[in-house]
This record gives sequence, structure tokens and C-alpha cells, in this order.
Amino acid sequence: MEKAIKRFACSACGRCCSRSPEIELGEAAALADVFVFRLMFRIYWLPKQLKDFLVTGPQGPNASEKFYSRKRLLSVFAARERSVGTRRTGKLVEYSKYLTISAITLETKADVCSALNDTQCGIYDRRPLSCQSVPFHYSRTEASPEEDLAAFVTTPGYRCDTGEGAPIVLEGGRIVAADFKAAREAAMIVARKDKPWAEAITRRLKAPSPCYPGFPTLDEVEANASFAATTVSMRVAWQIATDAGMLSQVECNRLVELQLRKISEQLKNGCSAETRETLAEMQVEYREHLHAEYGDRVLIG
Repeated sequence: MEKAIKRFACSACGRCCSRSPEIELGEAAALADVFVFRLMFRIYWLPKQLKDFLVTGPQGPNASEKFYSRKRLLSVFAARERSVGTRRTGKLVEYSKYLTISAITLETKADVCSALNDTQCGIYDRRPLSCQSVPFHYSRTEASPEEDLAAFVTTPGYRCDTGEGAPIVLEGGRIVAADFKAAREAAMIVARKDKPWAEAITRRLKAPSPCYPGFPTLDEVEANASFAATTVSMRVAWQIATDAGMLSQVECNRLVELQLRKISEQLKNGCSAETRETLAEMQVEYREHLHAEYGDRVLIG
């Protein structure tokens, strides 16, 4: 029996570039001249046992595969995992609670990625792995690619090419697209390399320091998780890496300088009042960092 195939090609309509990307920590340095970054904390829950997942999670023939695939992916991308118990319908269910840490780009344009020029990506050769893995995403389980592809290509306004002339991306319910597979493998390599850095950031969440004013506690991140992800200045992440001996102070300062230039540029170009307030706060923070390093010699931004 011939395996079912699905095709996909980007039509360069620019519609899926409706927001700036979320990326791995290790990607942020290479794009510090393009985007203004925030450090982002998210919490994910997953039952420890398949039987509990089957009751609380998605149903269907691939449910068990989804569970084990998601568990593997979270073990790679999470900075911290801990066990918690919660009652559901009178029964105690054991969960794994995962903390993920990433870099999120601050939205400076409404409903469009700040790197988009008309309908074309202005940084195509440097675009993040999350963009390279479209129409899928490297952090999502490969157990439901047909569902993910269908949801993507039927998004209102998207003009994806799924015709006979487009490359095959799925065959028999499995991803065969080489570009996606390469992006997923690269993302996992970055995540594993970032793990000590993410763990150093997590230690700061558990033991706040006056050296990092405004940095949240782990309890605050977890308390906020049901409402929204928690974000803080990316400068803190780079300084933690520096203090842990993973980044030189010279490189940390260079990244802060690049971000300060980008912040100043965005403030001149205009943005929403909420974004402007965040950018202004970051501008003060970044200037203070450079002033502490260089004194009155700093003239950037």
C-alpha cells in the first residue's frame, strides 16, 4: 500500500512572520544586532505515567507516542525538572514540572516580525532555527506532524504551496523534510550546549542576589506561570554566563552595546506605549551596565 504523502513549500507571502521569534539562549548572541531580546521563563507540566497522560492529555492512536516524544523533548530543552503531586478527580497524580528558559524577541512592530522587509525575511541566511523548521517546530513532538501541518497551512491568510510541485515533507505520517530534520538536530545541539548556562540561571532563581536587581525568584516564575511567561532583560542572562566563566566580560559588554544600539533605534522608530516603556527601562539598565564598565567613556545610545 502506497504511503500517504503531504507536500509543502513556502510561497514567501510573509504571513507566518506575524511576530518576532522565540529562540534558544545560544542563538541570541548571533542576532543581538537584529532583535531586542528578553530572557523568558516558562513552566510545562507532564504526567509521570502514561496512564495518567491518557486520561488528562490528547486521545487517539498516537497518544502514547506523543507522551514519550514530549517527555524526551522536554528533557532536552528544560533547564530544570522536579516532581509534584496534584489531585485530579480525587486521585493523586504525579507530574513532572519543567522549567524552560529561552530568549524572546521584544515585539516592536504590530503583527509582524521586525526582521521582515515587505514579505521577505531580511535575515534569511541568519534566521533562527525556529524559522528554519517551519512549517513544523523543533520543540514539538514528531508524533503529530500531520495535525501540525494541517493547522499551519489552513491558517487564515497563509498562502502555503501544498500542490503537486511542492516538495514532499511528510510520508506515511513521518517527517521526511531534510531541512526540518537538520534544524531540529541543530536546535538540540544548541540546547545541550546551553544546559550549563540555563542551570546557572536557574540557580539564581533559587538564590536571588543583589547583583541582579529585579531578577525574579523561582517561586515568582511558578506563581506567574498560569497567567503568562515571565520575562526579564537578556542582559542578566549574559552577565550570569560571565560570572559563571562561560562568557568573557568583553563579549558580555559587546552584546550589551549591540542591544543598546538596537534599543535606541527602536525607540526612534516608534512602537506601542507598553513596548516603549519596556525599551526605556532596558535602555537605562544597559547604560548603567556600560557606565559601570567604562565610566564616562560610554557614549552609546
